[in-house]
Amino acid sequence: MNLPVVFDIALGLVFIYLTLSLIASEIQELISTLLQWRAKHLKQSIELLMAGGSQTGSEEIEKAVQLVKELYGDPIINTLNQQAKDGIEKGFRDVTKTINSKVSKEKESAPSYIPSETFAITLLETLKIPQLINHVKNPSTQTNLHMILSTYKELKTGINDKNSDSYQRIQAIYGDIEQNQNFQNLVNSLPDYVPDKLINSLSVIADRTRIKIGDLKQEVNQFKKEVETWFDRSMDRASGVYKRNAKGVAILIGISIAILTNTDTFHLLNRLSRDSAIRSAITQSASQRVDFLNDSNARMEIQKLLGDASVPIGWQNINQQLDLEPLNTSQGNTANAVLRKIWKVIAMLCGWVVSGLAIAMGAPFWFDILNKVVNVRNAGPKPESYTKDQPPSQ
Repeated sequence: MNLPVVFDIALGLVFIYLTLSLIASEIQELISTLLQWRAKHLKQSIELLMAGGSQTGSEEIEKAVQLVKELYGDPIINTLNQQAKDGIEKGFRDVTKTINSKVSKEKESAPSYIPSETFAITLLETLKIPQLINHVKNPSTQTNLHMILSTYKELKTGINDKNSDSYQRIQAIYGDIEQNQNFQNLVNSLPDYVPDKLINSLSVIADRTRIKIGDLKQEVNQFKKEVETWFDRSMDRASGVYKRNAKGVAILIGISIAILTNTDTFHLLNRLSRDSAIRSAITQSASQRVDFLNDSNARMEIQKLLGDASVPIGWQNINQQLDLEPLNTSQGNTANAVLRKIWKVIAMLCGWVVSGLAIAMGAPFWFDILNKVVNVRNAGPKPESYTKDQPPSQ
């Protein structure tokens, strides 16, 4: 087998994987939209962030779920969830909401992306940190944000027990709290479902901020930026988890497509290496229309050409794959023929798995490979260009 034939076989395989990868990508995107995977994963990631991680106790997680529910109800975040109001878009949206309500407890849709600045502002407003700062006795000299957060969980119980250490610490920060009815009303309105680990995390961030800036008002602005960074880093890790989960789903979809279309990599290799007509049709179409990833008309032409070329995928090839001929002694011992057929079934199953894994690599991956293979296959000496001012070299 000479090198050009090897390139043609590789080009044919890559081209078929690319075509099926496009189908797999569309299926995965449709499932993701119907089930709102991105929005759900974002919400669950924020809940874990609030609770302090997946190893947190159930009570803290329940508090985090309640807190995130209030965060999502805030107008700033709620307005990020744009929904269609009429026409076909609204009908499709209603269908997706119905399907989503059947497979989960979520009744309403949620945003798939939240800017870090929006999250930081909403979180601080929900915890009412800015309002507490307004009641600080000496905001520029004695009190810092770390002190405010360290007493946050003690406020509701501390203001009602004058003999407790908490009451003394609160009074040192906010002044005469007994005579300050507005402050007492603010404390009583603080949310009860704030996870302890969330306050601990914010206290650590505040302590880090205090090292950089001394004035409380400037410290709050820097603290908000630190919370944004904290959120961004956590969402980067959550994005990695989502991609790993999506890759697992892509593998399942890829194997399913390989089975439904009977795309057996080993059978493809065998046919492409033996049938020059099929190999030529696929490689010619791949070489001429390598831009079909972004061209719908080109994709339609490619699909028609592949159908006319009898590409070796589909269940019409099953007889050839498994050699489904009646067992007879002319082929040798009957037992050996049975073993041979069993081996072909095993090879076909392995071919499906290989094809499924290849399809799961995704269309962009195979598109890049296709471009490289085409460039190498078509590489050759280019004619030297010259102009009137630059004659050809001798």
